[in-house]
Amino acid sequence: MGRGYVTALDLHSVLTWAPYPHVMTALLAATVALIIDPVLRFRDYRSLRCSHSVAGMVRFSGTFMLVFLQIVALFYLVALLPGPLRLLVLLFSAFITVIQLSYWLTLAQFMTATDLFLALTVSGDHRVAAMLSFFKPLVFLYTLPYLLVLSVLLVVPPGYTFPGTLFPMLLAVLYLVVSNFLLFLHVPERSFHLNPLTSFLRTAFHCGFEKRRGYRGPRDELPTGQDSQRPRDSIIYVIDESVRGSNLSLNSYPRPTTPFLQDLEAQGRLKNLGICVSAGSFSHISNAYLITGHTAFPDDDYQTDKNPTIFDYAKNMGYETLYIDINRIYLSTLVKAAGDGPVRGLDRWMTEKSFKELRIDLDTTKDLGVAGYLSSFLNEGSGYFILVNKKGLHFNYRDRYPDNSDASIWKPVMKASHAIDPSATGREKLVNTYDNGIRFQVDEFFRLLVSETTNQNYALLYTSDHGQTLAEHGQTYTHMKPDQEIVDVPAFLLSGAEYDKQGLLDGIASGIRVSHLNCFATLLDLMGVPDSVRVRPYGKSILALTAEDNKERYYMSGSLHGCGDFVVKSISTPSNEGWGVSRPVNRGTNDENKTYSTA
Repeated sequence: MGRGYVTALDLHSVLTWAPYPHVMTALLAATVALIIDPVLRFRDYRSLRCSHSVAGMVRFSGTFMLVFLQIVALFYLVALLPGPLRLLVLLFSAFITVIQLSYWLTLAQFMTATDLFLALTVSGDHRVAAMLSFFKPLVFLYTLPYLLVLSVLLVVPPGYTFPGTLFPMLLAVLYLVVSNFLLFLHVPERSFHLNPLTSFLRTAFHCGFEKRRGYRGPRDELPTGQDSQRPRDSIIYVIDESVRGSNLSLNSYPRPTTPFLQDLEAQGRLKNLGICVSAGSFSHISNAYLITGHTAFPDDDYQTDKNPTIFDYAKNMGYETLYIDINRIYLSTLVKAAGDGPVRGLDRWMTEKSFKELRIDLDTTKDLGVAGYLSSFLNEGSGYFILVNKKGLHFNYRDRYPDNSDASIWKPVMKASHAIDPSATGREKLVNTYDNGIRFQVDEFFRLLVSETTNQNYALLYTSDHGQTLAEHGQTYTHMKPDQEIVDVPAFLLSGAEYDKQGLLDGIASGIRVSHLNCFATLLDLMGVPDSVRVRPYGKSILALTAEDNKERYYMSGSLHGCGDFVVKSISTPSNEGWGVSRPVNRGTNDENKTYSTA
């Protein structure tokens, strides 16, 4: 212990009496960080080295030096701060390091600008769920060496005076801004990250640069002069959350997760469209495409910000528009961006707060509270266009259905506080919990909605924003990556017994393949929007699809506008083995031979 004390004292003396103590401290800490990072993330560096040509290695070396100097500049700024403020900054840096390494342990990457954007815009419960699914106690072991590096910055004395340190601080800040702007312009976001802190700094700058480059103008107008007479039918557009299509017994899943929906299909009330391909691997992308009808990946022309929304078309055709927003993902951001006024074409916007004011406890009733309200609303009249963003099954799944024996059909289940365990035992609990959630949040939702709705002149289009991985390949993340399981979502059309356009649904061809990119035009067809009013060449309507269409169904993951890390993939025909297939994890029982009560 004594020897360690002397060493620390000697280090303090050396740094204090060095010609430029703050520069020397920053350089020393950056060098130690440079040594630590490849040791802890050895596989990342090895694969990086093997993936470059000679010319690529030269470019990589330049990027490496650029980022190393960023570490020096960042540590130099911290070293110039007065003691108490420096300690606060270092504590925040430790927190960021834990977050970054949690991402790395779960997703094999640090945060991207898209991740940061979502963290700042989604609701609080989504943030909590994300942290719970990503966090692993092992992260503290990885964080410790980085904390030791940061502790070196506590050794050097504070900067001399504020006027004396202002100019070098401005130079360091200017370097960080300019160097990150160069990376934004010339180096793909995911290509290289030297350590957690400079990676986060790059992500923050990237997010800011992308936002400034974005489109801020109005959406395109629709032609005026349409017949605004209120329609007799109502159209409901339900976008669920994190529902995997191949876990519905409606789609041949061996467990009876959706017996009521299967009954509706047998009655001819439901047209099942099979496994749909979602536009993206997370909510922000999928919702952007679902409500604006854009069809190109990525959206580098900002058409999802320019196109009229589905509300505009509905209002143009005389429908009264309602948005039930209890998930607070993409559309919530859109509504908030409108300030005090409503989003164009939207008559009414309901959030969780609206349901509390109506004394509907969504914490207890989950999505069934929305179904009950929706049925009573439809019973009051006709001519409504209603878009619903459900809570659905965002992780943690155990929070998505009641804590009683009637809702827990498959056991054992996860506890709400548990992270994902990819072992056989952990997967059994994971899938059981998820399937219970589907039975309640999907099947029971429609059981209540359909049985309580007396005004039967309606059509409903249902899909989910994205699916879930369910750890079948050892994943401990649920979505956000380009895995094909994540874009496996359900899709079906449901109609009331007195729907006056039933012929449109009856004419849907068999054997078709559906994508999110077909949903927008389908809604326009259901509304009767003429071609002359459609200001974009949207994807083909489900009502017009043939067995020859959609042999290649595309999706994307990453930056919506293609400004950073993104990838575009497709589901081909015939599809890869395992696409659109999910199975329970059975231990000594055969779920396919079990009998469950559907009462």
